[in-house]
Amino acid sequence: MLNKDLLQMETKDVYANVTEKVKAFKYENPNAEIISLGIGDVSKPIVEPVIEAMHKAVDDLSSMDTFKGYGGYYGYDFLREAILENEYQQYGFTKDEIYVSDGTKTDSTSILELFDNSSTILLANPTYPIYRDGAAALNRKVEYTTLDENFVMEIPNKKYDIVYICSPNNPIGNAYNKKDLEKWVDYALKNEAVIIFDNVYQGFVRSKEVPKSIYEIEEAKKCAIELRSFSKTASFTGLRCSYYVIPNQIYKDINVIWKRRTMNRFNGASYIAQKAAEAVYLPQSQKLIKENIDYYLENAKILREGFEKAGYEVVGGKDAPFMWVKSKNQKTSWQMFDYFLKELNIIVIPGIVFGLAGDNYIRISALGKREDGIKCIERILKDEEKN
Repeated sequence: MLNKDLLQMETKDVYANVTEKVKAFKYENPNAEIISLGIGDVSKPIVEPVIEAMHKAVDDLSSMDTFKGYGGYYGYDFLREAILENEYQQYGFTKDEIYVSDGTKTDSTSILELFDNSSTILLANPTYPIYRDGAAALNRKVEYTTLDENFVMEIPNKKYDIVYICSPNNPIGNAYNKKDLEKWVDYALKNEAVIIFDNVYQGFVRSKEVPKSIYEIEEAKKCAIELRSFSKTASFTGLRCSYYVIPNQIYKDINVIWKRRTMNRFNGASYIAQKAAEAVYLPQSQKLIKENIDYYLENAKILREGFEKAGYEVVGGKDAPFMWVKSKNQKTSWQMFDYFLKELNIIVIPGIVFGLAGDNYIRISALGKREDGIKCIERILKDEEKN
């Protein structure tokens, strides 16, 4: 018999309706020059020092003198040590609290196996849909909290066991400041809850008041698991390599238990991907990666200012590659989608795919090409002049 809990997931990928509508429009309008602001993928390639490390890793596999077969279940030591030295040593972690995986989409769901089936989960509304569907597939109870006027999750007045926080945020594009996170750490400690902190866009943080890790908050090591990835920062979307930290202080023997689970459920990310990830920390790689991220953030600035000039309210895009754009004239998010596609030949993502509270918004992305973003703004402003 099939797992009935899988039936609780969305019947389609949340972006499938967008894809189908775009496909139908292209069929009916084959000459339309369509530009996507919905893209979640990157438009900059992997930087050269990382490519060179990948080539060497491939060569390593051609000789038994350097061949690598099954790696450690938790990641090769060389990468875990590099992650520790460059990102987590200042917080007092050890290598044994760091895990390497093949993508945060996987990690954000599989981490739920650490917790009892009766655990209750709190999500934001709107939220990244994978949290919702991943919990449904594992038959976990999910409830939602609203966002305040700054688009920060509001503290509930009841106990939850697990809280997902994404900062910098997808889909909204804002980032939680230190005071925001202090409130949530305090809530978690008082309620014996665990925060799953999705921090994959930390490389985009430029605001001084925004922590780059939740472990900048005092006592967060007692209640927070942090997820990160090389996908958007280092253009690993097609290569797949992620990592996360489980602090020993959360529960006694928590990493003993999780290592036992992991060795039975995961054989490790590929050697080639992990050697590439190690090379991300080379000084020249860091310089080039920062240039790529600065490019995306400049794209975001151009898009944000352009939409604002056209009279839209825009959130985000300063510490993340996404922005949350409010509709005008009370249009629903699907009405906005249709308007942008049919009138302007621009693809956006309807906010409702992230939750009911997103229905008067669209998400736009700055991860595309600069020239495409500029064209989009030109079309939007030209259309505003006509109206």
